[in-house]
Amino acid sequence: MTKYQNVFSPFRFGNVEVKNRIEIAPAIPCLATPDGFVTRELIEYYKSLARGGAGIVTIGDSAIDFEYAKDHEHQLNFGDDKAIAGLSTLVEAIHRFGAKASVELNHGGRFAEPRTLGGKSPIAPTSLPSETAMMWAEMHGRKLDYTVTEMTQEHIDMVVDHYAEACHRCMLAGFEMVMLHGAHGHMLGQFSSPYTNKRTDRYGGSLQNRAQFAIEVLNAVRKKVGDKLAIEYRISADELVPEGMHEEETIEFVRMIQDKIDLLHISLGLLPNPITIPRMIQPTYFPHGLNVPYAERFKKAVKVPVVAVGSIDMEMADKIIGEGKCDIVAMVRPIIADTEYVNKNYHGEFDEIRPCIRCNVCTNEVAQFYPIRCAVNPVIGREVEYTYIRPADKKKKVVIVGGGPAGMEAAIVAASRGHQVTLYDKADRLGGTLTLAAAAPFKADMKKYLDWLMKKTQRTPGVEIKLSTEATADIIKAKKPDVLIVAIGAEPIIPDIPGVKNANVVWAGDVVSGKALTGQTVVVAGAGLTGCETALYLAQQGKKVTVIDMLGQFEIAQDVPFLNKLGLMGLLHEHGVQFKTEVKMEEITKDGVTVIDKRWNRLEIPADTVVLSLGFKTNKTAEKAFQGLVPDVYAIGDCANPSNLRHAIHDAFNVAVEI
Repeated sequence: MTKYQNVFSPFRFGNVEVKNRIEIAPAIPCLATPDGFVTRELIEYYKSLARGGAGIVTIGDSAIDFEYAKDHEHQLNFGDDKAIAGLSTLVEAIHRFGAKASVELNHGGRFAEPRTLGGKSPIAPTSLPSETAMMWAEMHGRKLDYTVTEMTQEHIDMVVDHYAEACHRCMLAGFEMVMLHGAHGHMLGQFSSPYTNKRTDRYGGSLQNRAQFAIEVLNAVRKKVGDKLAIEYRISADELVPEGMHEEETIEFVRMIQDKIDLLHISLGLLPNPITIPRMIQPTYFPHGLNVPYAERFKKAVKVPVVAVGSIDMEMADKIIGEGKCDIVAMVRPIIADTEYVNKNYHGEFDEIRPCIRCNVCTNEVAQFYPIRCAVNPVIGREVEYTYIRPADKKKKVVIVGGGPAGMEAAIVAASRGHQVTLYDKADRLGGTLTLAAAAPFKADMKKYLDWLMKKTQRTPGVEIKLSTEATADIIKAKKPDVLIVAIGAEPIIPDIPGVKNANVVWAGDVVSGKALTGQTVVVAGAGLTGCETALYLAQQGKKVTVIDMLGQFEIAQDVPFLNKLGLMGLLHEHGVQFKTEVKMEEITKDGVTVIDKRWNRLEIPADTVVLSLGFKTNKTAEKAFQGLVPDVYAIGDCANPSNLRHAIHDAFNVAVEI
């Protein structure tokens, strides 16, 4: 019997009954064709999610038409009858595993741009461009080069009709339900929010007027499909901007529409307003379940069933459903990290679940219109090629040098294909520099993943682990391997400047691991991800921290997905961390550092301690020592190219899956 009785109980809303209370939240995978049609890749992606056991699979961010609604490349186009056949095949794939098929139907409104609309200006309730578009323009040193057209009555009637037609196509394709996206600052929300709706006609002003557009859409949809489709309505409980909708008014809005919908999906924030995005899609620095209290309050205030979303794991999901705080829980990132997440929880296979680290590689890729990828799951988005990991045609002896994430991933994949693997690491434990990346208290997600990866490596049949053993040329030759995989990592960059060997100079890795202590006033040299996280770690201890770098302001933490950067920068600002950019560190003294700016001015920055976080470099001498020892030698991870966890895991997988 499953541990999670509440999650794994059936539930009914509208004319739909689902097998459990888990909904795969909508997240666009960017796997549709450029003109919005279903691909084999899209089918296999959603098939893998459905196979994993959720009760509802929601296809993400799909446009009701490509005339004005499209706000993203590689969306599905629900404005074309020719799409129905492919959509029906997609629905069929989802139904194979007992899940209900849904889709998030959307209109970008002011969030669309001419580049997605074939050069046309976007339409919206009011002619306000999105803050995100203005921010990107500023970052690229230009002004926004288009305007937003305020919708006429003809526009409004057209969009209402297109919502209804899109839902009708859903019905024809076999969907049981649709999600109308009224959250995050898209078209439905743009009309209901006083922040984006400045109209003076019957669609603007009072809440009753601002709600009129959504009411017309819902009435048109019901007239078109009746009760053959359940309607889930997604809202931002609070838009988190001063002039936006806040909880009390949003509840009043829901009461106006609740008789027209079957399910209410509670989210938060506005996509066009970057400052709110980390509350919408929480990065690793934010608590799990941060937005559950909103779902709880709406559950008490309205009569329609409620869906909670936002960094909720299975244990929390079962608890909040049992406590009556919501009826269904939506999640997607844990399922992207391990598509069998729901099934493994149902069967009690908790140790087998690959944890999500909330790094937001998945959202970052699709935000740039690339196909979806995951840092820790190298198969996601590549299901056509790797539906199943094929056994090796010829079993080989594989030696892996290095027990960091790349070495462990390579060992797991190679052994799972039938190879005989021996992994050497000169340290007394697995983990490599990932142990440092997981050391700070706010990196609990990474720590959970590291623990899982180490245990998975240790218990994978066919993997022999040799710790506290340096893999010398003699040891490797004695093993007589067919394949040698070098995963020795990289070494920190230490600049050759005066004072770098002073007692007040420490390396960031030693700080977060507890090997080195700092004073109360700290300068962190390096504004990459590691430097910024180290700065936050120290600032949370009440220390005065200044981060310096040659990079410009917009290049700070450029090696982290943008959403996580937003969350991290917000926390750094909250904790008083100062930045001095476009400066070069020239000297370290006992009193701090001397830097020079781009105008050749020298500045003294006082510090008790200087923390170096200037990145990593490969150890070419060590790497070359392994070349020629066996017929096939591969260098993977940081020792090939210092980068990040996603690079290490994918590099390892790509080698191990082919040998």
